[in-house]
Amino acid sequence: MPAEFSGGSMVFYLSLGLLAGVFSALFGVGAGIIVVPALSLLTAVSQKEAQGIALTVMIPMALMGAFRYHVNPNIHVDLKLALAISITAVIGANIGATLADRLSNKTLQFLFAFILIIVAVRMIYAALNTGN
Repeated sequence: MPAEFSGGSMVFYLSLGLLAGVFSALFGVGAGIIVVPALSLLTAVSQKEAQGIALTVMIPMALMGAFRYHVNPNIHVDLKLALAISITAVIGANIGATLADRLSNKTLQFLFAFILIIVAVRMIYAALNTGN
């Protein structure tokens, strides 16, 4: 395995993976909000390539996180609900990949950033207005 990939060092990529894994299990995010921006902004990886890499990284990362949550007696993971969402998520992923192929890297990067901003503002609002 070479020490240099797409403009970044092996230490950078390993650190990125570790950070994405921690964020994934801690917050239910990681590959999307950590890997995509890091790759597309800090390396020579294009937005589309970053998204593809993030989705690929997500598979083993999500499996480990899901397993750890599932075996935790303090957390109930509703497998029927997860299966129902998964079925339509697979269909949605196919549609999303088709759309991503048709959009420019610049447009995807803008849309990605816009969605992150909207979600961040919405979550801050919800956190400030809940009693927990």
